[in-house]
Amino acid sequence: MLISILAALAPVALLLLYIYYQDKKAPEPTDMLFKAFRFGVLSAIVVMLVLAPFGSNELPKNLFQSIKVSFFEAGIPEEFFKWVFLYILIWKSPQFDEYIDGLVYAVFVSMGFACLENVMYVVPGGMSVAVSRALLSVPAHFLFAVIMGYYFSLAKFNPDERTKYLAMSIVLPMIAHGLFDTLAFWMDTMNDYSVYTVVFVLFLVGDLWLWRLGLRKIRSSVMMSDEARADAADLAFVQAQEAAEAFPTALPADGEWVDTPIAVYHVGAEAEDDNPIDAVTTFKLLIECKADSKIYINEKDAFFARAGVNYRLTLPTGKYTVRAVNLARYEQCVTQEVDLVENRRITVAFSGWERMPAWSRTVIIAALAIAALYIFRG
Repeated sequence: MLISILAALAPVALLLLYIYYQDKKAPEPTDMLFKAFRFGVLSAIVVMLVLAPFGSNELPKNLFQSIKVSFFEAGIPEEFFKWVFLYILIWKSPQFDEYIDGLVYAVFVSMGFACLENVMYVVPGGMSVAVSRALLSVPAHFLFAVIMGYYFSLAKFNPDERTKYLAMSIVLPMIAHGLFDTLAFWMDTMNDYSVYTVVFVLFLVGDLWLWRLGLRKIRSSVMMSDEARADAADLAFVQAQEAAEAFPTALPADGEWVDTPIAVYHVGAEAEDDNPIDAVTTFKLLIECKADSKIYINEKDAFFARAGVNYRLTLPTGKYTVRAVNLARYEQCVTQEVDLVENRRITVAFSGWERMPAWSRTVIIAALAIAALYIFRG
């Protein structure tokens, strides 16, 4: 059984690594990625619960039944709930700030779905099922997610055409999923070898075209993210200089600001070619607060942080001690050492569950989900 589970997980892990390294210039926080994966597992459970009163265990016997099962019991409900969980997770998240992010999170949600589904098929079906699904079904979920994430990002960053792109981000994956499954189910119903050959060729061509489309969407998203990042860097240089004059040097302590930059940005040194350069390099420190707390930076500057709010600080490079005091229980405090040599993100949390690493929370939830499903299936 362990070998079957590993065989079911292997293609999921490979595709997750692939999409993760496409975002290597500004990778997403691992906590958010594990959360996206958990959302994908949860979306699979929701689909099974919703379809339980209506679904059938019988395989399609003709083209009409293949279309019915492929679209109404697979493509439409599965892609719909993946999209819903993707929207809930990142639409308003500050982490969703680049074109490639939509693809990354969509793939992690979809792979969470595919992982649970794969385990349920491979464990009873054996290695032959594991191989066929590793070559076809799991990559198909990956490619449907790429399409979804690509247009989801276009909707986020093109507000004038948001409705159109949001519709495309949910409808196109449904169509692709439905057609993919229709051809696969239809081939299993055929007795005529010549017709089977024609449909198989169509299926193979469609699969290759889907791969070509998906890889092009990934490359396009990476390029758009790079261009947007370059534009943002130019703008940030100007804004940082303005911020040094517009904001005080100490952090506010009234709890009202979500964006609270420490205005330390010095321009004074000059390069040998007489072009001015910044004497102090600054980076962003994003503090995610899980509880109402008071944050101290190097025991000097402080501000009140509200639960569920992210606070972005602009700090010069260096080592910082970030201490958080729980406003509900003053005896509770957590301290983190941050070596700010790049943009960083830390989480302020006081409960045991929130302090657990993201991967361990994912393992616990996945184990509970699999146990619940086996109980549910009797």
